[in-house]
Amino acid sequence: MLKLFTIEELSAFSSDALYKICLTLEDYGLRDENVSSFESYEALFNAVSYALTDGDDVIVAAENSDYNAVKHILLGKLQLEEITDPDVENRIAQNRGAMPPEENAAAHCASALGAVCHLSADGWFSGLTMPSGSGSLTLVPLDFSRIDAVLDSYIAYAFGVETDDTPLLQSELIQPELQETQAQMDLVDPVAQMTQALLQASNRLCLVHGEATDWIYDLRGTVDDLSDVIDFAQPVSQTQNTAGVEESASAKLLRQAKDARRALEVDYGAAISPVFTTEGEDAKVYYAYVAVADREGAKAKRINTTNPDDLPLLLPHCVVVLCDTVCKKIEAKHAADEAEDTPQKPDDKKVSKGFLAFAAVILLVAIAVPLLLLHNYLNNDDTTGSAAPGTSGYVSTINFNTTDTPTSGGLPADNYLKPAEPGASEVSAATTASVTPSTAGTFTFYVFGYGHGVGLSQHGAEYLAKQGWDYAQILANYYYGTTLVSGDTYPATINYAGTDYPTRDYIASVLESEMSGSFSKEALKAQAVAVYTFAKYNGFRLNADANAHGKTPSAICTQVADEVASAGLYLAYQGKTALTPFHSISAGKTTSYYNVWGGTQLPYLEGGRPSYGDYEVGDFKSTYTISSDEFRAIASSKLNVELTGDPATWIRIVTHDQAVSNDIGYVSTISIGGKEITGN
Repeated sequence: MLKLFTIEELSAFSSDALYKICLTLEDYGLRDENVSSFESYEALFNAVSYALTDGDDVIVAAENSDYNAVKHILLGKLQLEEITDPDVENRIAQNRGAMPPEENAAAHCASALGAVCHLSADGWFSGLTMPSGSGSLTLVPLDFSRIDAVLDSYIAYAFGVETDDTPLLQSELIQPELQETQAQMDLVDPVAQMTQALLQASNRLCLVHGEATDWIYDLRGTVDDLSDVIDFAQPVSQTQNTAGVEESASAKLLRQAKDARRALEVDYGAAISPVFTTEGEDAKVYYAYVAVADREGAKAKRINTTNPDDLPLLLPHCVVVLCDTVCKKIEAKHAADEAEDTPQKPDDKKVSKGFLAFAAVILLVAIAVPLLLLHNYLNNDDTTGSAAPGTSGYVSTINFNTTDTPTSGGLPADNYLKPAEPGASEVSAATTASVTPSTAGTFTFYVFGYGHGVGLSQHGAEYLAKQGWDYAQILANYYYGTTLVSGDTYPATINYAGTDYPTRDYIASVLESEMSGSFSKEALKAQAVAVYTFAKYNGFRLNADANAHGKTPSAICTQVADEVASAGLYLAYQGKTALTPFHSISAGKTTSYYNVWGGTQLPYLEGGRPSYGDYEVGDFKSTYTISSDEFRAIASSKLNVELTGDPATWIRIVTHDQAVSNDIGYVSTISIGGKEITGN
């Protein structure tokens, strides 16, 4: 039996990696009930011993900070001889600059005699499997950017599956006459149903051109109203992740679906992959992915078959699944809209008296003060269940399997953080658990990040720079959809707080004041472009609160300012200068311009952009506790709200943006004693 063990208290960065592990191994027999978290590593090690005695295949997932210590303890408990793995040693030698000098390379290279190594992309935090009796013990890192390569190696070893997708030639799969006649005829009904659903909901869909979706394109003259609600876009070439590894087939398709939706600012985006093949346990597996994105995220479904005779029907079936998925999303959205005005019954779980376990985690930051909600751990809605393929048309008799590969949603254990997708929509917060009435106690707020959370994260930019990203890639991540323009003539001066400063001197001083010369050059360059673009957007006249300024720049900051100015770099959106706010540390993902400042939403500042490096900054999280009496006094003096009765009823999150998960996000509306105010 395959089991996965970890500890309960995980950082958001590690939780995102755990989520990825669970999704990946679901196809290989990992079940929700076999994923366990423990209060301590001691309890975890005891559970490992019992599981190995039973002959289970156990995977231990450990955070980076504990990884090598956990490995050393496990090797000792299994009484295995510790050796140096030459493959890890060689890989690390090739990527020495990828980790800070204080990392102990010898500890990363440590393995066991007879163990199987699962190399990461750069060698650091590589995994390993140690056979034990009739079972096995595998150690993997909770490292979001390295876990993909480790899992690929583990799956190939444990299940004999080559995880590199090998596309089949289209000529081997679909007969030309089937493309032009039978497939189109059988797809008319599901495409027509989807078209009418979009039309009735006043929604639009953008499809990425491909072998399968082009059949829908060819039905424009056959299906009424199709051209009125469905657009088509060319696919964007693949990208690399933060470890420099090419994205997987499903990740690529998910990105294309999201890009298609964003490019035309429509309600849904969708794409269908080519057909891939891989060796299964008993037979070759043929499969393709269907990805559908909406404003809340994206989900990919994998359609499988082991019967070569079904190959001509695989992609047509994917079209039916796509149509069915879009229709169900429209129905779900309609049902949710109808239920908005229906009062929900409060949860009746209780906590002990004297302590206000409000269970809300609020992001209090020093500049603008968006709020980050983290509550109702035990009441998360699990929205990741597998959706059955549509049964419309001839494909209903084929034994295809559909597996969901979501990019947002529930984890096997209720109390894990769950990543949301870029541009996650605003949602209503779940009802806070009721508590035993009390008249005194404390509120504890956990603080994540530093700054308003919109646009470029300075520490996130530094992390990406150390991963090998250049300034243009960093800017594209945080100001999604903008264009980097060169050749602009920089003005001689910029007015800051009523004083004119030479432009290059101003940019260099801001770089030193905001980030300092200790940051990587590419991160500084991205910041410099953002600084100039922000000034250009504001007519080169800025208030003193626009950014930090005044420090004497270091040589590197002066050099970067000169390079950016000489190239005339700035960011534009649809031909106009973009607005480019920046901050120190996000909450792991950015939030939207609208959520913090209101006004008109800017498409390139919708929020939800990943910023993994922020998790590892020392100031990422802090804690603030305040008594109910102090809170009452502040509410009275600052908000003119008189708080009475049970303090547990004083604070209620109304809406948040799901920047981190379904239940965690920057709060846009909060109620204090019945008075609604913005999160900012």
